[in-house]
Amino acid sequence: MSREELLREIDDMLELPSGTLRGPEVLAELENWDSMAVVTFIALADSAGSVTLSAKQIGHCETVSDLIALVRPA
Repeated sequence: MSREELLREIDDMLELPSGTLRGPEVLAELENWDSMAVVTFIALADSAGSVTLSAKQIGHCETVSDLIALVRPA
């Protein structure tokens, strides 16, 4: 899954208009970033066939780009 596709999926997951997120957004400042979003992101990463993530790994992320880096390491 490309970076752009991941951004669109996270937009959808957080009920944001497509194209809202760019990467530098702080997760704690996103209204719908909560425990349900964490579980949904874990499922998204798993369905993309990329990695199996834990809530602890996601808990270390501060920005949307940090999340993407878990799924698409540089």
